[in-house]
Order: sequence, then C-alpha cells, then structure tokens
Amino acid sequence: MTRPALSLLGFGFALTFLSSFGQTFLVSLFVPSFLEDFALTQGGFGALYAGATLASAVFLPWAGAMIDRVRLTRFSVGVVMLMATSAGTLAVAWNPWVLLLGLFGVRLAGQGLSSHTALTAMARYHGATRGRALALSGLGFSAGEALLPLAASVAIGTLGWRASWGVIGGLALVAFVPSLLLLLRRSGVEVDPARMAIPRKDDGSRSWSRRDVLRDPRFLGILPAALLTPFWITGLFLYQTSIAEAKGWSLPLLASAFLAYAATRVAASLAAGGLVDRFSARQIFPLTLLPMAAALPLLLGSTASAPVAYLYMAGLGVSVGMGATVKPALWAELYGVEHLGAIKSLMGTLMVVSTAASPLLLGILLDRGTPLDAVVWAGILTTIAGAMGAGLALRSPRGATEGS
Repeated sequence: MTRPALSLLGFGFALTFLSSFGQTFLVSLFVPSFLEDFALTQGGFGALYAGATLASAVFLPWAGAMIDRVRLTRFSVGVVMLMATSAGTLAVAWNPWVLLLGLFGVRLAGQGLSSHTALTAMARYHGATRGRALALSGLGFSAGEALLPLAASVAIGTLGWRASWGVIGGLALVAFVPSLLLLLRRSGVEVDPARMAIPRKDDGSRSWSRRDVLRDPRFLGILPAALLTPFWITGLFLYQTSIAEAKGWSLPLLASAFLAYAATRVAASLAAGGLVDRFSARQIFPLTLLPMAAALPLLLGSTASAPVAYLYMAGLGVSVGMGATVKPALWAELYGVEHLGAIKSLMGTLMVVSTAASPLLLGILLDRGTPLDAVVWAGILTTIAGAMGAGLALRSPRGATEGS
C-alpha cells in the first residue's frame, strides 16, 4: 500500500478513535459521578442524556452535509475543536444545564461528526477497495473501546472526573489537530468537494440526492435494521452496571469483557470489508444483526459465569464490527457518493434519535422495576424482525425514484 493511501487510512483511524470520547461506552463510566454530583436519578440522567443526544441529531443533517461542500481539512479541524470545547465544558459544569450542554457537544462531535467524517472520506475516496478501507479505518473504534475504558477508569480514580474531561479536551487540541492536518497533507488526495471529480454509482448511473433516498421504498425496509444495533448497544452499555448487578457480574469482569467486544469487533470489521469487496454490501447487510440476536439470550437466566459475559460481549462486537463496515458501503452502493455526506448525515441523525430513545426508555423501565428478561426478549425479537425486513427490502426491485 502506498504512503498516500496509508496516510488517508491513518486520518480515518484517528477520527474514529476520537469518536470514542463521545460514545456511550465511555460516557457511561462517568455516570456514577454525574448522578452523585448533580443529584440525578438513573431515569433523570437518562432523560438528560436523551435530550443532549436528540439536540445533536437536530444539528447533524446541517453540519454533516457540509462535508460535501467544505474542504476536508477545515471540516475535520472544526470537529476536533468542537470536541475539545465540549470536553472543557463538562470539566467545569456547575449544574445540570451546563452538563447538558457539554454532553450535547461531545455527542455531536464524537458519535456524530467524527465517525461521519472518517467513514464518508473512506467511502468517497475508494471504489473497488471501499470495504477494506472502511474496515481498516474503523479499527479506531475498536482501539478506543479496548484502551479507553481502563484509561478513563484510572484517570477518574486518580484525577477525578472533572480533570479527566479536561485532559480529553487538551489531547484533542494538542494531539489530534496537528495529526489530522499532517495526514491529509501526506495523503495527496483532492479534499475540496467543489473541485473533486465525483464518480458515478457503482452501476454507472447518477448519484441519488437525500430527497431521492427518502422516497426509495427499499430505504424504509432497510432503516429498522440499520438503527436496531445502535439502539440496543447504547441502552445496554449505558446501563451496564445495572445489568452486571442483575447477572451477578463484578464490574472488573464486565470491564475486562470489553476486550472480547473490541477483539471481535476488529475481526468482524476486517472480515466484512473483504466480504463487501468480494460480494456486495447488499448481500452482507442483513447478516450483521444475527450475532447480536444470538448474544442477547445469554442475558436470560441467572448464571454469573465469566464465559457468559465474554460470549455476550463478543456477540455484540461482531454485529457492531460488521455494521460499521457494511453500512457506509451500502449507502455508496445503493445511492452513489456525490451526496454521500448528506445521506450519511441523514442516517446519522436517525441513528442519534434511536440512541436518544434507548437510554430514556431503558432508564424508565429500570426505574419501574421491569425484569431484565423482558427487555432482553424485546431486543431478540426486534433484531430478528429487522434482519428479515432488510433481507426482503434488498431483494426487491430498484426504488421507483431514480436519482437525478
């Protein structure tokens, strides 16, 4: 692989790693401190977190579509600056409203724009090797999930939760801004959308606009499957301490199980990249939900054994790893890359809405004493139904509305 290609992949890796600071698995480690310092209940924090996440969803279509019009250097630096500012806001938050503002920023910059920027760039600037590029750059997600929970736990224990957010903001400015600029300079890729030669869809036809996508019947069939994984992962990870208590798992055991999650996510992401390039994202996408459907039943019953915890997290990791690679490739295959930023920001908004609804819903259910088994059964049934719906939608004829 050439040096410019490696630099572009490094740019994607850095941004997917940066997204970890706004992802639920990391924010959840600060939840006990939030509850104590701001006198919040689990349901109250769930509502606050849902509000921050929904607010970020409102801004994501506008902010995410700018990547189709603004130079990638300027866009990516803006994302990092937003992350740094928001982490600093959390570090000095003195009441729940300021906490809400900080959470809004890290969710928009992390879960929303960092991953959006990385994956849009990989899908746009690669054709036949799109799947592998998405998989390799997506290793940043797994690196963050493997390294940051332990690092954050140590930082919270030694520095306190406020200073930990201050460190995150400082790292964003000192490490990520210069690294991203250097990697883009070395990539040699034309990064100004206004002067970029946009390829047509994989079948040679014109790309679809965001409005065309919303009128495509296939999109409505795919949508539930695309949103179910982030919905359940967000809820399960945010309230992982409650799940650990119900299952009799110690917190160190659950933290160590994240290694299984990260390892299987890496393996599944890389494998999915090769499968996408060999077959197509259309054929692979419905299969991405099945590992999660197989892992959720492990939460049923009362066993507290360590292997169950590892298998459960491993199954979730496979679904997340496959989805992270396959979904961006699917949108490029179906709808082209000219408006890929706008289409991905639409999907990002819908995903954010789903991840906002999840903590609110699960927080209310847990506060009311709903059995964990009932929640798990809902996850199993919806996941299977989503996979079946996506399979049927992707076998249907092309949508009635062709992009123009």
